[in-house]
This record gives sequence, structure tokens and C-alpha cells, in this order.
Amino acid sequence: MVVVVIMLKKRANLGIISLILEASSADAFETKKTTVIMYNTLLNHPVLKEYWMALTEEGLLVYDSATQTFKTTEKGLRFLQVFSELDRNQKNKNKNYPFSSL
Repeated sequence: MVVVVIMLKKRANLGIISLILEASSADAFETKKTTVIMYNTLLNHPVLKEYWMALTEEGLLVYDSATQTFKTTEKGLRFLQVFSELDRNQKNKNKNYPFSSL
């Protein structure tokens, strides 16, 4: 049971990271102000600040202090592609289980 909870938490973290990167991507009007990202991800500022720090340290996100905006990097866009593909595969796999919709 503990392993399942840990896996769900990690999956939730990856989902949050994906939301932040999507909200900051070029498809989302080049760059995003912090308040817009907070609104799009439904997370408060202290929680987002932790994610922003980690994502910028990993090179998935960049912050422009002059315009106070975030932008997803090429590395971040690659992460989104892989995450989307894995998520799609997982959803297709779950369709084969009789109780997957519960």
C-alpha cells in the first residue's frame, strides 16, 4: 500500500510539473507572468515557488527578471513530449483493466 501511495505522489508531482511547463510554454503566448501560472495550475505562490526553483535549476524553465515572466526551455518542451506520450500510453493500458474507471 505504501508503494502505491509513493507512486501516486510522484505521478502527481509529474502532473504538476507538466502543468507548469505547459502554462509557461511558447504555445501559451511566449512567456507567462507568475500570477497567470498560479491561476492556470491552481497552486498557491509558496508551492509554485518551490517548483519554479527546482525547474529552473534543472534547466526546464527560465525566468526573466526584467519582464518577470517564465518560459519553458527546449529541455522542458522535450519533457512535456515524453510525459504526454507516457501519460497517453498509461491511459491506453488502463482501458484494458475492468475496474480502471473506478
